[in-house]
Amino acid sequence: MSAPVIWIVFPLVVALGQLFLLKYPTILKLTGIVVSLLLALIAFFQPIGNVLRLGGMVLDIRPDLQFLGRALHLDNGDRFILAGLFGILFIYTFLWNTHTVPAKFAPLSLAISAILVAALAVQPFLYAAVLVELAVLLMIVLVKDNQMNQEKGVIRFLVYLTLAMPFILFSGWILGGTQASPSEQGNLLGAAITLMIGFSLWLAVFPFHSWVPQFSRAVQPYLSGFIISLFPIVVLFVAVNYISSLVWLRSASYLAPVLSSTGIIMIVTTGLWASVERDVKRVLGYCVLLETGFSLIMISFKSEQGLILMYHSLFPRVLSLALMVYSLSILHQAGIALTHDGFQGVIRQYPFAASGFLISLFTISGFPLFAAFPIRLELLYQLGHISVPSVIWTVFGLSGLIFAVIRLFRVMTLPAPNNWRIHESVTQVIIICTVILVLILAGLFPQLVEGIIKPFTADLPLLK
Repeated sequence: MSAPVIWIVFPLVVALGQLFLLKYPTILKLTGIVVSLLLALIAFFQPIGNVLRLGGMVLDIRPDLQFLGRALHLDNGDRFILAGLFGILFIYTFLWNTHTVPAKFAPLSLAISAILVAALAVQPFLYAAVLVELAVLLMIVLVKDNQMNQEKGVIRFLVYLTLAMPFILFSGWILGGTQASPSEQGNLLGAAITLMIGFSLWLAVFPFHSWVPQFSRAVQPYLSGFIISLFPIVVLFVAVNYISSLVWLRSASYLAPVLSSTGIIMIVTTGLWASVERDVKRVLGYCVLLETGFSLIMISFKSEQGLILMYHSLFPRVLSLALMVYSLSILHQAGIALTHDGFQGVIRQYPFAASGFLISLFTISGFPLFAAFPIRLELLYQLGHISVPSVIWTVFGLSGLIFAVIRLFRVMTLPAPNNWRIHESVTQVIIICTVILVLILAGLFPQLVEGIIKPFTADLPLLK
């Protein structure tokens, strides 16, 4: 059996079967939890190319699958993103409230994850653009409802991500007829520019960023959180693999400055916008943009340390965003307006959900004692060896998000006519407290996360 069959074909088949069970959300949730957890654990523990033993069954996991004349290739270098992607799917399926989130979430989220894995695995890379576009169309089906006020955000999401496809296809067409020789550097530069525009649209890089806060504002927090948590991470790994596969691109003198400058601009601009934002759902989008900016800076280091740092950053990124989305969903389900006005005194009625939201923001902003703090500190240290002004601008951008957190904390703790009362269920309290504890432990003992990631760093892509 090949790896693409396990992580692409199998989840697609399960998603197709789930379409016939939409009237049974509990069964859908249990099936999604089992499948996503199983795929994440196999990716985490089982090297690709080795024999997998399941009881009396023995499977030889091969890295390649031929399909319609094209190859799907997954090797040990992809195990980390496979474990992370299906780990994200497991988290959101486990936290899924079947009473408030539509039943279509189960099959569509599984299908979207499988198609994004296919985009990561397909060779030649040219076809990744088509697969990503297919995943985007499924995302539209997932989030679409009959509310008129979501039209603008959803359409902008579709338009921006669809515009990326022709740029990626055009760059692939140029590279398909060009050899990396000095006489054709003009064509290579044109391919690099169109490729960067395509990835900028996918990653919502400035100035193509406006769809993220619009989308997070227009769509139910749980669904928008799942999509903007999953999609940028996959695209980042696609970009890293593509840069690694092109010698002329990874050795280009302009690559590192462009990536670093773009990441710093994203951090500064999103920090400024977050500091004056009054719509809390848009703050969720700004947090994703901030994380993407930090990831671009890590890639710009073009070193093993930079990639390890990016791998390490995914743990607090995924957990803090999941905690933020879960906390916002609890408040949204309670009928609380997700704005500064709606959040006044909310900590008196929903202390755990409010605390979970604040702590997730503190984590993303790199506040001491939380999981992202050691990562932010190491990034600033490495960035300081390259450019001190870049460190100053990065800290300035982070200060904007910290200011936004302080504003929200002030609003949430304002005096309110209601007495203190806990409205969260016991299950919600346990989940929020558990995630908060994990974020604190990961900040106090970062070597624990490093130990988990270390087995995956032997097959890092080459960026030098």
